[in-house]
Amino acid sequence: MFNLSRLAVLFALVCAMNSSLTAWECCEQPSWGCCEQPSCNRFYIGGFGGGVYSNTNEVSQYGTAFFSELDSIGPLPIIAEGHLKETSTGFGGGQIGYEWTRPLCSCWSIAPAVELEYFYFSHSKKGHLINQTVVGLPEHDFVDSFHMNSNFILANIVLAVNSDCFCGFSPYVGGGIGATRVSLHKADSLQVEPTEKGVNHFNSNRNDSTWTFAAQAKAGLRFNFGQLFCFCHNLHVFAEYRYLYVDSSNFIFGSTNYKTHVPTSPWNVKVKNVSYNAFAVGVQFDI
Repeated sequence: MFNLSRLAVLFALVCAMNSSLTAWECCEQPSWGCCEQPSCNRFYIGGFGGGVYSNTNEVSQYGTAFFSELDSIGPLPIIAEGHLKETSTGFGGGQIGYEWTRPLCSCWSIAPAVELEYFYFSHSKKGHLINQTVVGLPEHDFVDSFHMNSNFILANIVLAVNSDCFCGFSPYVGGGIGATRVSLHKADSLQVEPTEKGVNHFNSNRNDSTWTFAAQAKAGLRFNFGQLFCFCHNLHVFAEYRYLYVDSSNFIFGSTNYKTHVPTSPWNVKVKNVSYNAFAVGVQFDI
């Protein structure tokens, strides 16, 4: 009787032997002969861009509304907490780095690198905050919104793997730490319960900025056009995924200043840590 399972096993063994032979021939007789000696250290600059997606994150708002004693309330503390909605936007930046190539065998090498990156993105954030204090008023809820600009400066360590068998492709992983300048512009804080039409609680100062810690991890694949066209490491293109972490940041916005509204203290807004997922493509030039 014809045994399909034995035929499948035989077929798998033949494929495995053929793959091993192909890899051996590749390493014994590399088809990429222009830079066979893995000694091409390189100093490079690059540019990249793509899309970045944020998760939801916590936000809190603190202040004091100065009701008079005649209102039977007196100074009223406001502690409103909620979540900012997830958003997506584009981003772009540049990098400068230096890579060392270290041979492992005749056709394999590893390439550690250090690099400095700058990139930027801007997006709008919005969230519903619920007041946690109920003294004096039954409810005191806000909808906060603002434009967030983020400028990142990160120092990275990257490790790539090169092989003649990869036909010019190099997988790599990396990570980095640094800082980001987070700026909030045109901030609005509208009370929705009870409704106060036309009152922005940040009206006397709607802008603020601060520095905070940032870190990232990335993994990608790059292609060496220099090896393809017989000049050693001159042009690379790459595609990658990044996970980006931004630590908590604090901002101070102006007090509520209207003739028809009770005066308040300046408002402290704390944006809790944010995580981003990003996808990018880019190009590197050796210099």
